[in-house]
Amino acid sequence: MTLSFIDHLEIRLREDPPKQKGQRTRERLKIATAKVLEQKGYHAMRVTDVTETAQVAEGSFYVYFKDKTEAALTVLTSLLEDFFPIHIDPPRERSAFESIRFANRRWLALCRANPGLVRCILQLGDQAPEFARLAQQTNSAWYRRVTASVLRHREGLSDGPVMLMVQLLGAMMDEVVRKLIVYPDPDFVQLTDRLGAGDDVVADAASVIWLRVLYPDAAMPDLPADVKALSGWVFGGSPLEGSAGREPISL
Repeated sequence: MTLSFIDHLEIRLREDPPKQKGQRTRERLKIATAKVLEQKGYHAMRVTDVTETAQVAEGSFYVYFKDKTEAALTVLTSLLEDFFPIHIDPPRERSAFESIRFANRRWLALCRANPGLVRCILQLGDQAPEFARLAQQTNSAWYRRVTASVLRHREGLSDGPVMLMVQLLGAMMDEVVRKLIVYPDPDFVQLTDRLGAGDDVVADAASVIWLRVLYPDAAMPDLPADVKALSGWVFGGSPLEGSAGREPISL
């Protein structure tokens, strides 16, 4: 299953095209809008960019969309409501850490596969308050699911404090995505490169923090050596030190 939203739309149109020509044209315009958003961003996107990419007359665009904002909202709403959720849900019957790691790895991978579209979520949220609320509601729904899972496995906790911790941890992952992928921070990217910490290693190290906060009594999971070098100390292990052949990690 592809992690690229654009590839997903193109595969769906190719393998299961709408029966009506007008609906097929609308889907082509959606795909073209997604491509232009990915490449140029929302603010630089023009209707002519979309119609040229879709290879349709400019007048055809206004049959299906009022303006570029409506087209962008249609694409990004589908991204949030239809595409992201099916990829984030971890397989069942996994340990707490495996579920957390799956979700964090997949989140970074999804953003890596769709960096321009994720950037447009932020850009359009500034201009369209209703879309900003949708993005917040999507995040909140995920946080509620994580909170409910924690409460099922840990007795004596109330949902408010757990939800706050989950929100803080989620904000950490959003900031990681922003600094690493969406609006790359040269210092942060250079640091991860220097440490040999690719996306999976970063996601795994963050997942150790999630586990330590949400399940403090959990045993140290079986981690790859490079992840242990970054985050094993969180569980009270040895001081920060790099793995063999790698620069020591120090604060």
